[in-house]
Amino acid sequence: MARYLITGGCGFIGGHLAHALVREGHRVTVLDDLSSGQEDNLPPGADLERGCVTDGARLSVIARQCDGLVHLAAIASVEAAAANPDRAEAVNLGGTRNAVAAARTHGIPLVYASSAAVYGDAGSDPVAETAKCAPLSAYGEHKLKSESAVLTLGPRATIIRPFNVYGPRQHPASPYSGVIARFVSACLAGETITINGEGHQSRDFIYVGDIVRLFLAAMSRDPEAALTVNGCTGQAISILELTRAIAAACGAGLRLRHGPARPGDILHSRGDPQHALDTLGFQAEVRLGDGLTETVAWLRGEDQ
Repeated sequence: MARYLITGGCGFIGGHLAHALVREGHRVTVLDDLSSGQEDNLPPGADLERGCVTDGARLSVIARQCDGLVHLAAIASVEAAAANPDRAEAVNLGGTRNAVAAARTHGIPLVYASSAAVYGDAGSDPVAETAKCAPLSAYGEHKLKSESAVLTLGPRATIIRPFNVYGPRQHPASPYSGVIARFVSACLAGETITINGEGHQSRDFIYVGDIVRLFLAAMSRDPEAALTVNGCTGQAISILELTRAIAAACGAGLRLRHGPARPGDILHSRGDPQHALDTLGFQAEVRLGDGLTETVAWLRGEDQ
């Protein structure tokens, strides 16, 4: 049995990861300031330390007792980052540097949650980890700079670039929530779904249970060299097609309207999953239709 520290562990992915680790018999400590996460995302038995990753000294003290560190804490909302850019940089970049320092000081491995945002608009073909990174947002730039800091740990560093993660416990009202949670919530309420632009933009959606399996594989790997992998399915669906799939999963009619396209919106985002398969034996297993069914059930209160 090991003890793991998860920063941002009260968030969507972090909460699912904490549950998975506890089920495997591990001990979990979470550092979270609850600015966007929720304490009820944690499993019984997990220890919550309320605080922010900008406090490097405290992060290091907590990490001293742990066998590994998973760094998920971030300000991922583009709007929140734009409203307070200094704070976003302090959390996203400064917080990562603190996590790296803690991992180095205590000689423990670090798994870092980066983002597909580092690629920018890479086109409709699957993008591999070796592709040129050209982020279009401050958030993507923070993640790319943070990757450089993480890689200074050498073999103990693992970087995961999740694409669009969805599933139960992703709250639609949160500014950090993905498009699936918001669209499902609107569909269940009989509201009109608003698509920015014509809806031809496409995304690679990965179920949260799959992304957790990828993190677990990264945490248990033999650290022979630093590793960067995509967290993706390799499949993409247009936003317009997604709305139809959501309506089918909800068993409801589709009420749709088109709003103006968002300036700078990425047209296509699709990952190449091969490197994760080759290095970690990971492959996404949950089909979009099945994942939507689970998401709808949770939002209906059928699976709390």
